Amino acid sequence: MGSTGTEVSFSDYLACSELTFEWADSYDTKNWSRLANILAPTVKVKMAHYCWAGTCDENPGKVLTGRKIHYASVNDFKDDQLPAADFVKMVAAPEFLGDPLIHTQHLMGASKYRQITPDLIEGYHQIRAAHQRYTGPGLEEIEAKGHGHAVITLTYKKVDGEWKWGGITTDIRWNEYEFEKIFKFTL
Repeated sequence: MGSTGTEVSFSDYLACSELTFEWADSYDTKNWSRLANILAPTVKVKMAHYCWAGTCDENPGKVLTGRKIHYASVNDFKDDQLPAADFVKMVAAPEFLGDPLIHTQHLMGASKYRQITPDLIEGYHQIRAAHQRYTGPGLEEIEAKGHGHAVITLTYKKVDGEWKWGGITTDIRWNEYEFEKIFKFTL
């Protein structure tokens, strides 16, 4: 490839790759302090949407309608400049990934990175996010499965000379099983 001025140095690539792993694995292990440690002071969360019945309804004020998810609105947060502590609170909420009956694996596929500015990198990642909801705390019977296939854009920000996880934009391509039954939101 020719020089475009957007190449990422090897050391920055390694730092961003490590942040990607830490982000995904902190979700899967429900280790919210680990997640907090990798975040920039503010993060950006962009809407994820999909249609599994062939049509989408427009309902941006709702978290889950059966047709559309607004990833950033679990607790009515805005998608730009979300304080890191509020992002952790949102993700760890019992209505979201903090539910002990939900187990996940965010499996990353191919990735590529682009340097936007000296302090900003975007990473483009294929992801399969497997979700299972169990019927009770013994985790013996599966109530629902829902696996998302997407391309995500992760933002990495350099803060005081160190790369931090700065946000996510999700483009869900398709889902398997009954993803709409995974989260128990009150609408």
